[in-house]
Amino acid sequence: MVGVTASALMGLMEPLLNRLGSLVERENANLSGIHRQVIFLRDELRSMCTTLEMVSESEEASMQVKDWMGQLRELSYDVEDCIEIFMHHLDHIATCDGFIQKIISKVITLKAHYHVSIQINELKERVMEVSDRRKRYKIDPSTLFPKSVPIDPRLPALFEEADRLVGIDSHVAKLVQWLTDGTSLHTPRKVVSIVGFGGLGKTTLANQVFQKVRNQFDCTAFVSVTRSPNVNKILKDTLLQFLKSSPITADQNQDIARVQEDLNLKTLQYPQLVQMNRDYLENKRYLVIIDDLWSKQAWKEVQCAFPQNNNASKIITTTRIEDVAKYCSFPHKEYVYPMMPLDSDDSKSLFLKRIFYHKDDCPLELKEVTDGILRKCRGLPLAIVNIASLLATKPISKREWERMRHSLGSALEQDHELALVKRILFLSYCDLPHYLKICFLHLSIFPEDHVIGRLCLTRKWIAEGFIAEQQGQHLEDTAENYFSELINRNMIEPVGTDYSGRPRACRVHDIMFDLIISLSVKENFVTIMADHKLTPSANKIRRLSLQGNCAEQSLWLGANSLSQVRSFTVFGDVVKIPSLLDFHVLRVLDIQNCPSLEDRDIENIGSLSHLRYISLYNSNISMIPSQIGRLQHLQTLDLRATRIKQLPATISQLHQLVRLCVPNGVALPNGIGDMTALEELSMLDASKNSREVVQELRNLTKLKVLGIKWCGYNVINDEGSFKKSLVSSFCNLGERNLHSLRIETTERCSMDFLFDSLCPHPCHMRTSNNSAIFTRLPKWISYLSVLTNLVIFIEEVGGGDVDVLKDLPALHCLQIFTAEYPQESLTISPNGFKCLEDFHFRPSMYLKKKKGKMSLIFEAGAMPRLNRLWFRFAVHDTVSTYGANFDFGISLLSSLKCLWVSINCRGAMAWEVEAAKATITNATALLPNRPRNEIHIFGEEDMVEDEEQDNGTADQPDGAPT
Repeated sequence: MVGVTASALMGLMEPLLNRLGSLVERENANLSGIHRQVIFLRDELRSMCTTLEMVSESEEASMQVKDWMGQLRELSYDVEDCIEIFMHHLDHIATCDGFIQKIISKVITLKAHYHVSIQINELKERVMEVSDRRKRYKIDPSTLFPKSVPIDPRLPALFEEADRLVGIDSHVAKLVQWLTDGTSLHTPRKVVSIVGFGGLGKTTLANQVFQKVRNQFDCTAFVSVTRSPNVNKILKDTLLQFLKSSPITADQNQDIARVQEDLNLKTLQYPQLVQMNRDYLENKRYLVIIDDLWSKQAWKEVQCAFPQNNNASKIITTTRIEDVAKYCSFPHKEYVYPMMPLDSDDSKSLFLKRIFYHKDDCPLELKEVTDGILRKCRGLPLAIVNIASLLATKPISKREWERMRHSLGSALEQDHELALVKRILFLSYCDLPHYLKICFLHLSIFPEDHVIGRLCLTRKWIAEGFIAEQQGQHLEDTAENYFSELINRNMIEPVGTDYSGRPRACRVHDIMFDLIISLSVKENFVTIMADHKLTPSANKIRRLSLQGNCAEQSLWLGANSLSQVRSFTVFGDVVKIPSLLDFHVLRVLDIQNCPSLEDRDIENIGSLSHLRYISLYNSNISMIPSQIGRLQHLQTLDLRATRIKQLPATISQLHQLVRLCVPNGVALPNGIGDMTALEELSMLDASKNSREVVQELRNLTKLKVLGIKWCGYNVINDEGSFKKSLVSSFCNLGERNLHSLRIETTERCSMDFLFDSLCPHPCHMRTSNNSAIFTRLPKWISYLSVLTNLVIFIEEVGGGDVDVLKDLPALHCLQIFTAEYPQESLTISPNGFKCLEDFHFRPSMYLKKKKGKMSLIFEAGAMPRLNRLWFRFAVHDTVSTYGANFDFGISLLSSLKCLWVSINCRGAMAWEVEAAKATITNATALLPNRPRNEIHIFGEEDMVEDEEQDNGTADQPDGAPT
């Protein structure tokens, strides 16, 4: 255990040593009087870090050694805070303009310098005391129990195999049967409960069943409850998911947007949320997964929102507690499904697939030791996956595997299953390098089962100083590598993927989350105030996370000092936000989904001079104080989903700002071109910004990501000159570093002007996501050799457009939306689209009159790497042209894993729809991967009876059912 603590402490100390080194290298004149002290601090702490490295190689140590490490941890924090303040004052002098201003600043800094000098002398005395203790405790590697030989943590961990499931098919089939029996009848709501201890894969099973049957319901939701449920948040989440999963008409968009705004920005109480859910579900057939129930009371409170509407609606619950499972399914106890461990064959298959590309690749010499490891895992998928992921990072040798079997411990033969899983997860944590341990502990600031965005997480790591500079590599790239490594090691679970196949977010398994919390508390890494629970600490508060809402928060916050807090996060509405003046060294301010946050709560934000990261996502604030211009270290400013309409002119003084994210409708000030460090700007609302602002965009030569909202005309500018300025700036950005362009529009307006005369071409463009409509495919797209993701709306697509797109060499994801169904079939030949993995082709779903042929035909060998396909077609026109057995070539897509098909039923007969569904299902059954397929039906209200079509008679093509 001591090795784990020492390794995590090294993750804190290494960034500190880097900062001390940077300070020493500055001009000695700026360090007059304290230069020697700083060198002394650096050298002493470096020596202690060397000792820590030796300690990290041990498994056990005395209480004295553990006490020494605790003192060293707190000392490291205090040294870093002191150095942070001092470097801030040095930087402040360097940025002052004018003689008088520099003199005033110099006087202020000398005063601060005096106080810092006193602090450094005090810290020097503490360092000497801690160093003396180390000598008295005789901390020496010879007195400690050695760990195993270190391994290379960057060996491949078979990321591709991470989502392969084993031994689940029979469970899925049984539950699907329970859910679909009687689905077409007017039957009461049915509740199916999955029960079993942690680590068996209950959530995985529920999710697989959910994906199989969701298309049979009008609306769906998947929510987690956890041990301390926030019922209001759960009911908000269910309603938002119901809204998003329901097919909607264009007329309903505005009403749904209004409901979503109410849910995001208003503080709604439990009765209101229950009623809103019940009203929406009144006449609908719904499916909802309620994951991780821990009490009967939680079920009572949540299930009230889901009415008994006799529409064959279904609810699936997962729980570890058998009484809770029976209570949920009452009176139908036969719908309680006990989850069982994997048998020996499935255990071995899951284990070996995580380590080898094929399970048959396992050397014969490892067979016996494999069986020994699996006996200790007892068929628990979570345990098997984590041990396999750990071994995948090590050399394939009998000695290494024997050591792993021994590490599991013979005592585990008598352990409870949950204790076994926790022991295995702890071994996985111990094996992390120190730079990953600190990033992993950082996950403790989030609530249980929270979906954590990848980019938000990695940017916080950078702001906290966890990411070390590596020669030739950008900090964001290093942080992304750390995130991927945690995924590969199965320490975190990926959630969703982006255009490049990277996870968009992650989630922490609840058992792993328990481990993180316990370790974070021991390391004084985070202090958590969640509802009525507090993680206590006898040390200073370094990171504070407020979760939930309770009266005790205000009392507790008023009784504790926040001056050493470096990260303050809020999740959900809280009783009171502490004054920002209470924070002295804050680096991260992250307040999410907090409608009670008001303008007055952030009026002193300019006092937080050390801030690097600000996110006020989904709050009621309407203005940003002008003093924000003082935050010279700020790198990220995220104001999305707020009521802000204008940014102060001082925003242009943020010369270190890298990312600026604002809601639609925000006016940017003149001077934006001075923010030369900016790499991301989203969204720029063309109707709210001046031509001068748009002209200044051309100066942002580092800009990589740009979002534009276009409404067809600009009310504050001459439209012609505005368009000319936009094109000019875009040309300049495209020639430099622009990698990603996103265009949003709320109207049916063309963006052809932006691209018609574009020169030079945006040669670095990797992703282009545009909801604006183009009358034709821009010609310059054919020159984008590094384009990986393209989302485009075109009036009508023809074969020539396909020919242009198929030759893009790096294209991985292509989404084409059209206003019309093609008047010619689009044939996808074996030539081209060599890298394409994700393809969406969706003509408008609201067309009713214009007849169109089938839009896609896949030839043998087409799109050889295609994993996901989503397309839409008009069933009557297709069946009339090609016959009922036409499968569009789906059966030829050998790499396909997921298929979504939207069938437009307008003008069609029932037999045509059923024939098309059967043909698609049969085609996917022939594919080697047996892809998951979902078939969505729309336009049913405009279907016709047989006698209405073809003047009262319907000639049925060959293969039509009789």
